[in-house]
Amino acid sequence: MARSGLTAQRVERRLAAILAADVAGYSRLMQADEEGTLAALKRRLRDAFDPNVAAHGGRIVKATGDGLLIEYPSVLEAVRSAVAIQREMANLNAGASAADRMAFRIGINLGDVILEGDDIFGDGVNVAARIEALAEPGGITISDSVHAQVRNRLDLGFTDLGHKRVKNIAEPIHVFRVDLSPAVTAHWRAIVQKGVQQYWVAASIAIALAAGTIGLWGANELWLRTDRDTSATASASFPLPEKPSIAVLPFADLGGVEQANLGGSITENVIAALSKVPGLFVIARDSTVPYGDSSAETDRIAEELGVRYVLEGSVQGSDGRVRTRSRLIDALSGRLVWSERYDREFADVFALQDDITLNVVTALQIELTDGELARVRQRGTDNLEAWLLVNQSSDAHMRFTREDNERAREFAERAIELDPSYPDAYVRLARCYLADFQTGWAADREAALLRSVELVQQALELDRDYPDAYVLLGAIHLFLRRHDDAIAYGEKAVSLSPNHSLAKASLAMILNYSGVPERAITSVREAMRLSPHYPDWFAGELGRGLVLTRRYDEAVQALKLRLERNPTSSEAQILLAAAYAAAGREEEARAALSTFLAERPSYTVEHYAAGEFYRDRADLNRFLDALRKAGLPG
Repeated sequence: MARSGLTAQRVERRLAAILAADVAGYSRLMQADEEGTLAALKRRLRDAFDPNVAAHGGRIVKATGDGLLIEYPSVLEAVRSAVAIQREMANLNAGASAADRMAFRIGINLGDVILEGDDIFGDGVNVAARIEALAEPGGITISDSVHAQVRNRLDLGFTDLGHKRVKNIAEPIHVFRVDLSPAVTAHWRAIVQKGVQQYWVAASIAIALAAGTIGLWGANELWLRTDRDTSATASASFPLPEKPSIAVLPFADLGGVEQANLGGSITENVIAALSKVPGLFVIARDSTVPYGDSSAETDRIAEELGVRYVLEGSVQGSDGRVRTRSRLIDALSGRLVWSERYDREFADVFALQDDITLNVVTALQIELTDGELARVRQRGTDNLEAWLLVNQSSDAHMRFTREDNERAREFAERAIELDPSYPDAYVRLARCYLADFQTGWAADREAALLRSVELVQQALELDRDYPDAYVLLGAIHLFLRRHDDAIAYGEKAVSLSPNHSLAKASLAMILNYSGVPERAITSVREAMRLSPHYPDWFAGELGRGLVLTRRYDEAVQALKLRLERNPTSSEAQILLAAAYAAAGREEEARAALSTFLAERPSYTVEHYAAGEFYRDRADLNRFLDALRKAGLPG
């Protein structure tokens, strides 16, 4: 019996490595600048994809808008090609303007495909597309079938992301992330594997101290200086808030601008952006509109609105250009904090608004906290939205809960998507993974620590002199009890930014644990001098160093100062108990210890010992003996 044409037709299949890629945030980029985005995409395809696909024997099957489908005859070459593409993309982004930066997600699967002409179809293709959606901007994810083929044949690291349920695929897909940083090599893996188990045995016991130690990663970001000044604000209509407060007055339109109410538009956008900054009190626009035509003095306006800082400005147009003047004033003293004039093409008005906002917030941070820290944070991006997301990531992270750490991670990932060449976004994301490692929130603690290292290295690939990356590397090495390396990284951070108080205080912590407390005391005092409104943990490191140098009464004063700034710091409570006991003030030691034990009644000397990082056992014993004397059991 003759077969029908349908059944007689043979479907051609083959096993292939399929790479799917698309541009992260493409819709947003197109909305902002359609022609510019298309031009940038073409350049990336020409400079990053075309040569690397050809060099590794691949074939671009099709390009659809922001997406690419590529077939390789070898799974090894597919992964090598993807790595080369992402590294070239990082190089291209590092030298590009903010508007020209672009990040791709890449997914690779090894599977059966159906051929139809030059096109390919089938589950193998569908899985590749779903895996690609799981990748981070600038990252690569692979299926378990790919991982099985390449894991022992490439000098790359892989992080197991577990089984993921994805749209239109019946069974969960086992997915791995490719660790792109060259630093995450066998050397780093050996370091981590040696230290991670020892760290976790300790940290899992001592996690009760997490609220006290997390200050290094989060509390340093707080805008700790209060606006409250009773002598200067007794007559104010409203009391000043406990955080920096600002009113943005309507930008005066001085004429010559074709767009109606451009000054009002700039005012509204600057207020909206400032309102997203954690720790800043911003007066709503409705409350500042009445002052648009007012001749009232700045100090009176500030008094009536109950704020300390006032931003005022004007806008004028001429020959297709926009000129603005902006001034930030401290109304309490009448001092000019910051001022700037801008002269831009009218088409750049949105970038102008972003510039004003970034400069105002940086000026406020310089005014209120560590000026060098504020400058470092702004360094590396002119994308206001990415900068705001990084600040939101910091704000969420410093609350140090599992849920807030996830939110912080999401903010940092979105910042990287918006600006793939912003170093601080990678450092923020690295801190989230380090917190996963510290607390055990990650199912695979070793993978979390390696991911943190990889992200720090990505930040350094973008900016070899980025001090906060070295601060974080110093902490990572301290946690792994590699004290000499920790000191080297801490000193590197300080050498790159000598006026950066966080770097100096972080170095002090490392020096205390490494048996060099005199240097630690000097370093942390310099940090406190650089940032008079320093975070509470600075005083804690001063107290630790003073205990280690047997200056117990001075240590008591430093630790009491820390508790004044942060009464809930469990680390300060137990260090204060130790300092009192070492000074022979046993009654006060027992009182301080009772406050600590009220929240953790089962805590023992062994718990404390397990969570510390001292190089010299004698230094640890000094605290253990004092805590036993204070009445801590064990």
